[in-house]
Order: sequence, then structure tokens, then C-alpha cells
Amino acid sequence: MVLDPVFLYIPVTNDEKKCFQFDRWVMSVVIAERSAFGIWYLTNRTSEIRESIHRNYSKSLLPVFLLDLSIILPLPQVLVLLAYSQRISGQEFFSLMNLFLVQHGLKVIRLAKLITEWKNSYNLNKWANLTFNFGYLHAANVFGSLWYFFAVQRKAECWKKACTDFTRCGLLPLHCDDSLTNYTFSSDFCSTKTQNATIYDFGIFRDAIQSGVLDQNNFFRRYFPCFQWSLQTLSCFGQGLPLSTNVLENIFVISITITGVVLFFFLIGKVQSETSKVYEIRQKVREIDRWLPFGKLPKKLQKEIKEYQKSKLQTTGVDVEYVVNHLPRHLRNNIKQKLCLDLLKKVEEFGNWSDSSLERLCDVVKPVVFTERSYILREGNPIDQMLFVLQGKLWTYTSRSITGFSSNSGNLNNHLEDGDFSGEELIAWAKADRDSSNLPISTKTIQALTNVEAFVLMADDLKQVLLNIDH
Repeated sequence: MVLDPVFLYIPVTNDEKKCFQFDRWVMSVVIAERSAFGIWYLTNRTSEIRESIHRNYSKSLLPVFLLDLSIILPLPQVLVLLAYSQRISGQEFFSLMNLFLVQHGLKVIRLAKLITEWKNSYNLNKWANLTFNFGYLHAANVFGSLWYFFAVQRKAECWKKACTDFTRCGLLPLHCDDSLTNYTFSSDFCSTKTQNATIYDFGIFRDAIQSGVLDQNNFFRRYFPCFQWSLQTLSCFGQGLPLSTNVLENIFVISITITGVVLFFFLIGKVQSETSKVYEIRQKVREIDRWLPFGKLPKKLQKEIKEYQKSKLQTTGVDVEYVVNHLPRHLRNNIKQKLCLDLLKKVEEFGNWSDSSLERLCDVVKPVVFTERSYILREGNPIDQMLFVLQGKLWTYTSRSITGFSSNSGNLNNHLEDGDFSGEELIAWAKADRDSSNLPISTKTIQALTNVEAFVLMADDLKQVLLNIDH
């Protein structure tokens, strides 16, 4: 697709003979490249088309198939070879090449859609973004080649118009290989040195003709001046280009202006987005560093979490639920085992368990976050989970009076804090009757005094682990 616009650089004018010829080297390269692209694209899309047909998606696939077919048709190759072999005239070649411009537009639209699909399906964000970032350069490549091609076309039209008063004008073939003589009669008529638009107005293509770019046999001497003109014109949104009464020329200028504005805002948006994203990543890493349980993890695990966080930016706050749920499975398991294992060992019933049995419990515990003043358990409700406090403070009380609560430290108080637990009644229930669905009833209410981060072990998970250990 990148080399498609190069097709428009194939014709080279000969101002002395008033004709154009083909750059054979450029012609060979772009024909080979576009043919290879067509084969590659067709090969990669065939398997997808067949799969869709087998799934009876043929009706919905038909428009896509027709679009794919239209963009791989060897239209420019055929037109160039026909003109080169003199099967069509120069004027016919210029007219029919407009179909190639339409085809290239369809290809850009189709590939942009495919890139979006690949980005969403295969998580190719980096490559997809890189492709879109080259949109500005590709636009400059396209408009530069169009400026060159339209200038050649405008110059050929001038030659045709200049010879209307001559009897042999009808024999003017425009192709240098067929030129029988030098048509010097049009030198003054098509001259850009007089700057007289009343004789023939070259419009915005005057600079291309006057600079002699169209007559350069070296491809790079044709390409880079046009590319430079396009970059400068896109950057200033087409300002400074002369007014014209030619409709197609006005459409070309309007297209440059709109494309320049759209790409400008797109790039500005990308810069602002990337700047904001970098700031958010740094803030998130700082939040992780300040998260108290994070310091309890091994240094190697801390480094892995930070690296993953930089590659997967999230916008939520940092807590145990965020850290555990937004990491890969192996990191989640490592974190739960490091943070949860010590908490489980504080429970007397779990103190004699082997590390492998405790690790099974760690695999099934779930990270939770309770907001300030929220109720975790109410008096009289079934106890369906064990609670292990990782960070925060909770209040326990009964409907009659505030009661003491036995924590792992053995102190009597009415609060649960870091390292404390509740719901140990579930262990006796699970051991006594594993087939029973009658959960023990809570004799107290538990309410969060601050934001609380904790692990919970659900009753069914506890029962299942005990069953597996016995077997």
C-alpha cells in the first residue's frame, strides 16, 4: 500500500518534445510490489472467507468479499502496461488512472478496518498504534504523488490545447516513443515563465511544472520535492495555495485542508493521551508503593507487579482487590500465598495444617474491599464466610451491648484490625456435618470503621478443601 502512490510517478515529461515517457525502473518495482501484495492479501483472506462460508455467513460476507476483490484487482498494473505498449493513448491513460485513485482510497479504508480488528482480536496495540502514527507521512506521500500526477496531466492538456490550430494536432500521441517530431509550437503557449494565467492557467500545479520536477529522469529528484511540498501544505492546512475556478482542483485543495486538520488534531490528541497515560502510570506505581501490604511481598514479586502495571494501565485505586484481580494468574497466586498464608496460620484450627493444605485455602480465598461504615455481617444472619483483615479497622458489637472479641493476639476488644479474623465457627460446622446446608448463626454485627481490605474464605470453598484433604 505504501508504494501504490509511486505508480503516479511513472510518467516523466519531455518538455523539448512535448511528450511523456515511462520510468521503466519505477514501473518494474511498483508492479512487482503490488502484485506480491495482491497475492499475499488474497492468500491470507481466503482461509477466513472459507471459514465464514462454512458457518453460513456468506450473505454478510459478500460485501466484504467484493471490497477485498476490488482492492486487489491489478488495475494500475494493467493500465501502465497498456499505455507502455501503446494499446491506449496518453489521454486515455490519464483518465483511466482516476479509477486507480478510487481503488487506493478503498484499500486505505479496508486496511484501517482490518488493523482495528487485529488490534482488538490479537491485542496488537503497539503495532496498530505505530501504523496509525505513520498516517501523516502516508498522507503526505499520497498528496505529493497526486500533485505530481495532476501536474503531468495538466501539462499534457496544455499541449493538446496548444495545437488546436494545427492540422497535425490530431496525430499528437503524447507518448515520446511515438513522437514524430518536436512540437515547438506550444513552447510559448504552455510556458510557466510568463506567469500569464489568461493563456493557460496551471493553478496550484504551476510550481511543479516551473521547477522542472516533471522532467527529471531520476525518480528521487521527482519524489522528494513533491513529498516536501505535500508535507508543507498539509502542515499549514493548504493555506497559500492560489484560488482556482477549476472544480477538481478545488476538491483537491479542500481534501488537503480537511486531511491536514484531521491529522493535526489526531496527533495532538495522541500526544496529550500519551502524556496523560505516562502520568497515570507513574501515579499508579506510586500508589502501589504506598500500599502497605505491598511491602510484605518479596522484592522480586514487587518488581514483577510494577512491570506488569506499567504495561497494563488501570484507572481505579490501588487495593487488594485491584492488585489481585488485575494481574496474571501466576502473580495472583503468588500474592495470595504471600499475604494470606500468615493470616491463615493465626487460626488455631489451621495451625497444624501442612503448607500444601494451607496453599489450597489460599487458592480459593477472594480479595475484597469494604467501604467505610458498610456492614460485613449482621447479628442473626448466617455466617457464610471467614474474614481475614489485611488492612483497615472494623467494629464488632451485639444488639444488647458491645462485646469483646477474641483476636489472634489473645486481647479482648471490640475491634478487628490488621491480621485479625472472624468466622472461625465455620470450621467446626464444616468438620461436623459436611452435608448440612444449615450455616451457623452470627451472634454479633461486624461493621467497617474505615475502608477495609481483606480476604474472605467462603463456606462452600472451605468445605470442599476439607473434603479434598481427607481424600
